[in-house]
Amino acid sequence: MIRINLLPSKPKKDLFKHDIYMFFCLLLLAIFVFAGIYYYNVQEIKKRNTMIEKTKKEIQSLQHIYREYLAMEQEKKEIQRRIKAIDSIKEGRALAARTLYDISGIVKDNVWIKSFKKMSDKFELEGRSLENESISDLVEAISKIPYIRNVELKSVNVATEDGITVKSFTIYGDISL
Repeated sequence: MIRINLLPSKPKKDLFKHDIYMFFCLLLLAIFVFAGIYYYNVQEIKKRNTMIEKTKKEIQSLQHIYREYLAMEQEKKEIQRRIKAIDSIKEGRALAARTLYDISGIVKDNVWIKSFKKMSDKFELEGRSLENESISDLVEAISKIPYIRNVELKSVNVATEDGITVKSFTIYGDISL
């Protein structure tokens, strides 16, 4: 006869203890891992906060340099504005001097220049002459100057000055380099 024993020979209580022991070990290991990560993050946050504070102090210490920089930039803009103004004055001065030099070279003996006005890129020349031909010669000579354009004789008036009959004239035109 064959005997079959279907009942276990010993209860498996050791296996259950082993599982509980393994569970607590893994739980403890997980707690240590999470505590390590937490500690690392807390230390990293402290380090970053100290870096932020250090950077803020450095920024505060550099504020006076930044204000000096802004003041220098303002001065630089002011100097550039002045240089630009001086350059525009120099440009106009050279043109006026050249114009007066050229006009003085073409004026005949019986023509007198009373005034020469330059407004931006326009000019007005007033003068006196004894003859109409001298006025027309002057207008032609002025129109041949390369930087003077659109020369027009606006008016010629007859006037008596000190008993002498003279012709007063006005010439307009454009002037630019």
